[in-house]
Amino acid sequence: MNKILGKIYVLGTPIGNMEDITLRGLNILRECDLIISETPRTTLKLLNKYEIKKSVWQFFQNPKSDQIEAIYRNLSDGKNIVLVSEAGTPGIADPGGRIIEEVLKLDPDVLIIPIPGPSAIISAISVSGLKSQEFMFLGFVPKTKRNKFYEKISNFDGLTIFYESPFRIRKTLKELSEKVTGKEKVVICRELTKMFEETIRLDFKDLGEKSQTINQKGEFTILIN
Repeated sequence: MNKILGKIYVLGTPIGNMEDITLRGLNILRECDLIISETPRTTLKLLNKYEIKKSVWQFFQNPKSDQIEAIYRNLSDGKNIVLVSEAGTPGIADPGGRIIEEVLKLDPDVLIIPIPGPSAIISAISVSGLKSQEFMFLGFVPKTKRNKFYEKISNFDGLTIFYESPFRIRKTLKELSEKVTGKEKVVICRELTKMFEETIRLDFKDLGEKSQTINQKGEFTILIN
């Protein structure tokens, strides 16, 4: 008799407002055997809010082989696992995708099930007012080879989306205004779904002047068209 493998549920969790968790997401969290989280303390806040008591493991940027093997042992025992990132949907600009990749190397028959939920990318697009039939997501702005990053934006005809930290936001916006060409609009989303949420819409030609007035607190999603 073939052993019945457990499943991995890839669950999108709130990017700010904890009421954004779906009913299906809560049910999966209640029914699973184990939760693997990028940031357990954040996950525990969500679990405590909804009175869910589960074991939470942490995964790292570069998961070690013994951690992957431990996950697979649990799956081999028929246990169902939920994978969550610190916020949003795992595998998008965070190391969650590595977990899936490495587990599938051990066994391509493991069932991976998406549980849709919040995503800063999709949330930002939905309020941007920009054409989004075709878009390119670039993750976080790199610390090196930034000119190549800006060239990629200039050469793409559709909507470009990326993340930036509060520590570099003004520098990046100023560089964008100087090095990116052929663009008309920029939308800066700050602290999406949180108390101090802010969406700033600018003509691209005004970005250089306005970049130094941007509030540097919070998490940023930038859209350029």
